[in-house]
Amino acid sequence: MIQKLTNFFSFLILTLSVVSCVCHQTKSGTRTEIFDKKDSLNSLARIKEIKNLNYSDFKAGKFDDGKVAVNYRLLKPENFNQTKKYPLILVFHGSGAIGTNNTSQMGVLSKMWLLPENREKCQTYVLSPQFPVRSSNYHLDESRNVKVSESNEHLDLVLKSIDSLIIKENIDPKRIYVMGFSMGGATTSNAISKRPDLFAGAINVSGISQFDKMDELVKMPIWIVHGSLDTDNFPQSNFKFFEEMKTKGNVFLWEYKDKYHNNILSAELVDEIPKWLFKQTKN
Repeated sequence: MIQKLTNFFSFLILTLSVVSCVCHQTKSGTRTEIFDKKDSLNSLARIKEIKNLNYSDFKAGKFDDGKVAVNYRLLKPENFNQTKKYPLILVFHGSGAIGTNNTSQMGVLSKMWLLPENREKCQTYVLSPQFPVRSSNYHLDESRNVKVSESNEHLDLVLKSIDSLIIKENIDPKRIYVMGFSMGGATTSNAISKRPDLFAGAINVSGISQFDKMDELVKMPIWIVHGSLDTDNFPQSNFKFFEEMKTKGNVFLWEYKDKYHNNILSAELVDEIPKWLFKQTKN
């Protein structure tokens, strides 16, 4: 009996410590170093499950202003209620998905919203555009000695089109979110810099930051995720953005000490994204 009680309280302490750790990791101004040398078989299986999900519920469309065009796929909330307003999540893809087939952009950050638990608990629109060219380009900021990102007219078209979507669809303008991986993480930084009025929260995964609009982003909840071993998009840009914003903004950083570029999207991250994202609401 005593041994059972000891085991129970040990388990309880461990559980509370994990919960406490997660709360700490999402607190503004914090930089959390996560040591995760190897994903568990369960984690790998979960990511594989997401990659294999059928995305036919994402309906194809195109934004076109006569000068540039961007294909997209849009997921509507399950059990849609015409009288309700729903959040919108804008998901940007990496450079490997550039094209016009309107399929390659459907990666983990888009498909994760098709998981049955997310379809049930996270009633939301999800917009996944596919850029025909790079949506974000990088150059060296010599004053900071890090790369910085800048976007183009294709992102301008997507952001302008969201204004029209808000009118056309049942979208809550106070709950519009943006996230992306790699080039999509950089495009996330570009999007909130261009339209800080539009978004209630942003997640930049392994991207390159934009620095020239930081004063307009001090109230924006921003979650940065990067692997220390990333050699595709070196993490110093995102780390520098965090350092400059941590005392004046609403930003926090998860630094995966043992992850590279293409293994950053873990089951842990996929599970935490909805929990954090839907806590954010624009004033």
